[in-house]
Amino acid sequence: MSKFHVSQIETHVRTLHEEGNWREGLDDVNNLSRLLALHAVHLVLGPADGTQRILEITDGTKDRGIDAIGVDLTAKLVVFVQSKWRQDGNGSMALGDVLKFLQGVKALLGMRAGDEPAHASEETKTAVRDLLKTPGARIRLVTVTTAIDPLAPDVEEPVSELLDQLNDLEGTEPLASHVHFAQAELFNSISEHARPSVDIELQMLDWGRASEPHKMYYGRVSAAEIASWFKVNGSDLFAENIRVVIPRSDINDGILQTVHTEPERFAFYNNGITMLAEAIEIGPGGALNRDVGFFKLTGASIVNGAQTVSTLGSALGTEFEPNLGNAFVLVRCIEVPKEEDELGRRITRYANTQNEVSSQDFAFLDQQQHRLVRELQVLGYEYILRSAERPKSKDPEKVIEVRQAAVALACASPALSHAVIAKREVSRLFSEPSVYRSLFNPQTDPLRLMRAVRITAVVDALLDKVERERDGAEAGIAVHGRRVVAHLVMRKLGDAFLKDPDTDLEPVLAGLGPQVNGYLRALVGAFPANAYPGNVFKNQSRITVLLQRAGLKS
Repeated sequence: MSKFHVSQIETHVRTLHEEGNWREGLDDVNNLSRLLALHAVHLVLGPADGTQRILEITDGTKDRGIDAIGVDLTAKLVVFVQSKWRQDGNGSMALGDVLKFLQGVKALLGMRAGDEPAHASEETKTAVRDLLKTPGARIRLVTVTTAIDPLAPDVEEPVSELLDQLNDLEGTEPLASHVHFAQAELFNSISEHARPSVDIELQMLDWGRASEPHKMYYGRVSAAEIASWFKVNGSDLFAENIRVVIPRSDINDGILQTVHTEPERFAFYNNGITMLAEAIEIGPGGALNRDVGFFKLTGASIVNGAQTVSTLGSALGTEFEPNLGNAFVLVRCIEVPKEEDELGRRITRYANTQNEVSSQDFAFLDQQQHRLVRELQVLGYEYILRSAERPKSKDPEKVIEVRQAAVALACASPALSHAVIAKREVSRLFSEPSVYRSLFNPQTDPLRLMRAVRITAVVDALLDKVERERDGAEAGIAVHGRRVVAHLVMRKLGDAFLKDPDTDLEPVLAGLGPQVNGYLRALVGAFPANAYPGNVFKNQSRITVLLQRAGLKS
């Protein structure tokens, strides 16, 4: 590697990113560092086909070491970048620069990070915090430089320490990872690499076909055969899938449970798989017999159903494997030639953006929910049970959605564990029978439910203001600790107050500000150094210790 390679990298990033991003008044090295940071975001996020993204170059005198931020709402990925342009191509990144970068990341993530505010636009800050509230969100730390050497061990160490802090929640996929792009990686990225080519031969039962406007074949495929695809090809199967494999324990557990208990009914319960292929060939005799068909897919890619495929693959070598041969999956295969890649992108996008039937939608089948619909209507509220249902009321404050109700009742529950679940994985409030029945049962009082929803909404509004105006641990706890704060507020009020129609809720709501701010100050004062609030408030034992240190009683 040499100055020649740096020159090639410069030409490449200027061509792609100079327009609109080159600042007058900055020298070439600083401007090139800005472009390099933006280029690194694109390297991590990949093509923007149909995705919702926010990209910001934050490089400047007050950047706290963060030079660019990317937020991909579709992939649920946040990217933080520090870049250093070395014109001579020598050396690597300095420890001081990386430490400054990590402090900036901590500030944006709501961790203790000194008194300096996090540097980014309000739009980007909000996008980062909102995304990190959602299940499956991930963080990628990126260091990028035109220097030739890798990061020194003493520079790697604080990066690893922060990753350990962000990934310390047991039983979950890692939240954060780090990638370093040095001169060699940047130069290699200039030349386009073809995506991995996957060819699959499959047997399809009870198959059918459509010829216009494109060839499509559909039928049942053995779960054992699909599991073998994943074993052989791994994530290359999902090269064109905009979601790849999103860790979702509730979905994975449901798939494995069906394989274990009712494999013969798997095709009835599962949504199936959609595959694209550059070419599809029918095996000899396949066209004559619709009972069994043999097909060869060239350039195959699974664009919908990645969760199903990866979970079936994970069943190999476990107690679930023997049942895979008795389970079948509905598969449709669509031929999309290379020259029609835009069609492939549209199929991928639409196949992954249709409405998902979540566990909360099954609450519609519960008669207790319909009782609450009637009783809340008497109180003047419209209760919405289905996620796609549109309210008739024109006053949004008179509408309660079942998800809101579940979260509010979890916060009002005497059991702190319910508030933790409301933070960690809302779907479990519906999918775990014991939890669901503790919230929704014949004794569920509509007045208590309504008041819990209103109190939770006021707590959220108060903490939203803190989130917008503050940084560091204060903002982090406002984002991630709000379910615990709502729990503290309602346990202090007590169930007797929440159920009593003779008590007046309005003055209580109006006076919540000082109480919420007091809880927030206590939690910030007791919050451990080098801890990520998003993990702490998903762990009941850590919350219990925090409340004890803060002198708060749940």
